[in-house]
Amino acid sequence: MRRNRRAGLLGVIFALAWALAWLASCGGSSSGTGTTGRNAFLAVPQANAIAAYRVDTSSGNFKSVLGSPFSGGTSPISIAVHPSGKFIYAANEGGNNISLFKIDNNTGELTEVMPRTAAGLNPSSLVMDSGGDLIFVANETSNNVSVFSVSASDGTLTEIQGSPFATGAKPVALALSPSGQFLYVASGNLALVFGYSVGSGTGSLVAGSLLPIPGSPFAVASAPFSLAIDPAGHFLYAANFSVNTVSGMAIDSSTGALTLTSGSPFATGKSPISVTVHPSGKFLYVANLASNNISAYTIDSTTGVATQLTKSPFAAGTEPVFVTSDPAGKFLYVCNQSAKNIFQFAISADNGGIPSSTISTTTNLAPAELVFAK
Repeated sequence: MRRNRRAGLLGVIFALAWALAWLASCGGSSSGTGTTGRNAFLAVPQANAIAAYRVDTSSGNFKSVLGSPFSGGTSPISIAVHPSGKFIYAANEGGNNISLFKIDNNTGELTEVMPRTAAGLNPSSLVMDSGGDLIFVANETSNNVSVFSVSASDGTLTEIQGSPFATGAKPVALALSPSGQFLYVASGNLALVFGYSVGSGTGSLVAGSLLPIPGSPFAVASAPFSLAIDPAGHFLYAANFSVNTVSGMAIDSSTGALTLTSGSPFATGKSPISVTVHPSGKFLYVANLASNNISAYTIDSTTGVATQLTKSPFAAGTEPVFVTSDPAGKFLYVCNQSAKNIFQFAISADNGGIPSSTISTTTNLAPAELVFAK
């Protein structure tokens, strides 16, 4: 009995020491009520956890929420926040399931709701529609997409009739049009993007059901690893990991069909792995894993052509794996895998430039994906 108690006490001490080290590295802790700003969440696969932060809207600085990181499923790789700000979802690549967490509006703390929802094999990406009614999950090994309806009252998931839907080999990234009409799936093994019309629930079609768009799949360059759509829903961009380019495609507003823009694909740094469009729709950013930098472009609002900024690319941390901006478009954030930190850039409202950076927070373990609550 004494040995068991001693082992348990040592486990508590080690866990407490690890948590304190995490909080110290993040610059302290915050309950969320003492800092003006919004909540942000980070997938940390190596810790089987989701980290929670309070982000100051003026400075862009991060403060760790008390108790963060919060344990969840095995290797959470992709996350999404419900538009209500009440729930967060995580695709657990190692657990073949989806975690649901409730968000405490006062503190920002997370509480996982069990049981987890089964998905396909190695879920690698998830997206939610703007109304918070549907979640789409790309299952990398089973080569399909699972679709779930979302309960508005408690956030629980129910797989829709007909799910999962077959797609191309190794689906690694998803992008949903702002209207929710079209879903695009990047096939990591093929130089293709698969497009689907999303059922609205009218007639015989179940809400969220997927029907291939005429002409799908659409050719891009090799190994598209990330997708992004501009806020107006006019253009889709794909980061082509193997050939150091980003493809730009115009979206047909009625059918969802894709057509390569003039001059596409556009040159990037080495091994582009993540792409995002600024909330204004004017700028495009690409994280280049092997060259440790960020490529930045202006977007022509009529043609979708991406023109690289004069001083691009901009130095980032070591092995940037994910790039995104805050909802207001003031700051660009870069998750660095080897450096185990998040870089913060101030975005120039005039030309989209990001001339200097600071380390917003260190994470101790490799970060994966960062999302903000609206």
